[in-house]
Amino acid sequence: MTQSSAAQIAADKAEIETLVADWRRAVEAKDADGLVRNYQDDTVLFDAIPPFQTVGKEAVRKIWQTVFPYFPDRFKSEHKDLTVHVDGDLAVVFGLHHFVPEPADHPCGATWMRITVCLHRVDGEWRVLHEHVSVPFDPMTGQAALTKDL
Repeated sequence: MTQSSAAQIAADKAEIETLVADWRRAVEAKDADGLVRNYQDDTVLFDAIPPFQTVGKEAVRKIWQTVFPYFPDRFKSEHKDLTVHVDGDLAVVFGLHHFVPEPADHPCGATWMRITVCLHRVDGEWRVLHEHVSVPFDPMTGQAALTKDL
């Protein structure tokens, strides 16, 4: 693998940040097709909700279709402390994500989640290879450690 120039890395990061923004807009629109538009067919999702591991773009799309009815009519999707690291044809994005629901006490806004997304450039296009979503927990009680305010 050859090292990328600083200009190429900056362009790749900007492209990936656009993909993250597109994903956020698709979530807010409850658009399952838009959510997985940039996923590989064999994407693997480690989610914070059962079944915890999902393989395949179509299976991930179906999970979103299943959970959207539980979301309020209006909500925002927010990211915080996102870091994008690019090295050639591989990239990693990690940070925090949460939902800001209306009304504010809706359960979907209960906590910030940790996210990691691994991307692979295929035929010049960035594709999600792996996505990991988790919620911190207290190992002494086994209970989720909700972090509503950061």
